[in-house]
Amino acid sequence: MENKKVEVAVETPSDIKKPKENLWASIIFYVLIPVLVLSKLNSTLGPLKTLLLALSFPLVFGIYDFAKRKQASPIAILGITSVLIKGIFAFYKVDGFWFAIQEAAIPTFLGVFTIVSAWIGKPFVNYFIYNENIFKIDLLESKLRQNNAERQFKILMWQVTMVFGFAFFLGGVLNYILAINIIISPAGTEAFNKELAEMTWKSYIVIALPKFVISIFGLWWFISQLKKLTGLNAAEILKAE
Repeated sequence: MENKKVEVAVETPSDIKKPKENLWASIIFYVLIPVLVLSKLNSTLGPLKTLLLALSFPLVFGIYDFAKRKQASPIAILGITSVLIKGIFAFYKVDGFWFAIQEAAIPTFLGVFTIVSAWIGKPFVNYFIYNENIFKIDLLESKLRQNNAERQFKILMWQVTMVFGFAFFLGGVLNYILAINIIISPAGTEAFNKELAEMTWKSYIVIALPKFVISIFGLWWFISQLKKLTGLNAAEILKAE
């Protein structure tokens, strides 16, 4: 009697699809709810309690999102850090200038981190563009090796990194300009909370809109260069979904 081998497909970690970040939930908990709380509940709860309540929503959601997806978005981590710093600043009633510094520091740090990560060989830009949710990574890397195009690909990744780094630096400058002009009242007051609400939604647009435009352009340009390096077309490069 012949012994037949039975092959069992084992799902490796790379085969397991990572859950994606919920963009709309992020906007609701990081922007919309804090803005509404800061704008509407000051007379009911008082300035300090209102501020703490507003800051609690992005903090709790960030922890919940990490527990659910088992992975931390670098931007979400920095967003939660920003929330905690705001809470500390408000508790100690620091000058509005320091809020402006903090608002500029987060995107500026992301810009520096993006560039340094590429320099040490672990590009942070992979989180935005070159990842398994968008591209067929194994196929691309195989074709790059076959075409002896690995060096050109590294140059391409460095160029894309510079584009994203610039976007973050621009966000930092614009955020600082916004904050220094909007946050003028002392911390712990109703006026300060309303200014912080205005700053929250305006800074989100200032960072998200340029990043979105640059991301779309960067992705289009990245794909066009990949097609040249690999000889594949867009349908072969991109995931079907």
